[in-house]
Amino acid sequence: MLDIRVQRAELVRILHGRGHLFATDPAQIDQVLRHDAAPFPERLLKRAALIDSDEQLLQRVQRSRQQWRLLLLAASVLLLVGGFSASSTLMAADTVNFFHLLLALLGLNSLMLLLWLASLLPGRRHRLPAWLDPVLWLRRQDELTQAQASLYVQYATSPALRWYAGMCSHRLWLCTLLGVWVGVWLMLLVRQYSFNWESTLLASDSLVQWVACLSWLPSQLGFVVPDAEAVRHSRLAADSTTARQWGSLLVGSVLCYGLLPRLAAWLWCFRRWRRCAGQLPLSEPYYQYIVQQWQQQVVDADDGGEPAAPQAPPLRLSDDPKWALLLEADWPDPHWYRAVLGQAWQNRGVLASRADHSECLARLSREPAQLLLGVRAHRVPDRGLLRQIDALARAASSGVVVQLLLPEEVLDDSTLQQWRHALAERQLTWLDPPVWAQRQRGQNETAWQQKSDEAA
Repeated sequence: MLDIRVQRAELVRILHGRGHLFATDPAQIDQVLRHDAAPFPERLLKRAALIDSDEQLLQRVQRSRQQWRLLLLAASVLLLVGGFSASSTLMAADTVNFFHLLLALLGLNSLMLLLWLASLLPGRRHRLPAWLDPVLWLRRQDELTQAQASLYVQYATSPALRWYAGMCSHRLWLCTLLGVWVGVWLMLLVRQYSFNWESTLLASDSLVQWVACLSWLPSQLGFVVPDAEAVRHSRLAADSTTARQWGSLLVGSVLCYGLLPRLAAWLWCFRRWRRCAGQLPLSEPYYQYIVQQWQQQVVDADDGGEPAAPQAPPLRLSDDPKWALLLEADWPDPHWYRAVLGQAWQNRGVLASRADHSECLARLSREPAQLLLGVRAHRVPDRGLLRQIDALARAASSGVVVQLLLPEEVLDDSTLQQWRHALAERQLTWLDPPVWAQRQRGQNETAWQQKSDEAA
């Protein structure tokens, strides 16, 4: 019902509010996109794509969409065959009552189309009942499944879903009517029918006028229709001489009063859906907060008397090639650099010796690059390692970004604070360990919420 990019952004919104740990820290992406020139809606979609750097959410959305398309295709084929079978069954006899057959073929479709038109009238939209909350029904499912179900429930009364549901309904009716139309055509081609009509209340002259109104639109499209004399002769009599006219009117009526109105309704829903499907709900507080953070330029100084935590210099990304380097030794995760800032970092290995360090400096003197340096933050920063970082920072034309790495089982951030102070003194930009930073931020938000509740 939604554009894939919008679905991913909405899933990020829901999961972020539930404390989900993403492959890329959303705070880093917010910092990267702060000075992006794109409009805010496009920037928010780009933000979701960068946060979902492992494409876990994208794959989930694509898989769900593919499953729904297969289900819709199966239903379409089934109704196409069902429409064909229904028309063949209704035309099993050689003598057919025209109006009875037309009512059987188009009656339910016309009634449902009128009900759909009535649903478009302005009125109050009610919220879904609380018992439809997916949390109550999907407790044993994974977090992504719950978030996806919550997204669909939230959009259950939205214009996007209303128009998409209309598209699906009209598509299924179109398949049914197409099967009916093809079935009528084939039966008229291979069999000889005789048409008549019966009525207790209507006289022949009245039926002439009714048939004239019914025949006007098909006649404009080139279908042969019965004239007044043919209508009078067909009452209570199976006149084979007028069968071609009645058969042509039957085919034209199914097309003009069944297929074409449904096609027009589908096109109308599709047009309205396209307008809604690609729009983010920017009125959500989550998006409002992010936009306000991007617009904020001045931050008040902290004069509360407590020593301020070291702040990383502003992050600046260049268009130069981006190299990822590990210092001293390998890291357990060989892809530690892939999700950093949503950039395409090139793995340049490990600087494990002085020879590696000298070779890297020589290459940086010849080639412009921006470096991503991975360092172990659970070890105390020693002078030799800091001098190595200083040398690389001077040699890199676009500077360095230091990614602090911390094993997930390490909870003590005392050495992390030492790294922050050391890098702040050198005016070097650093990034906290992504998973650790998200956990700490979630704990701080929980503690702040508890204090607010106690104060209230």
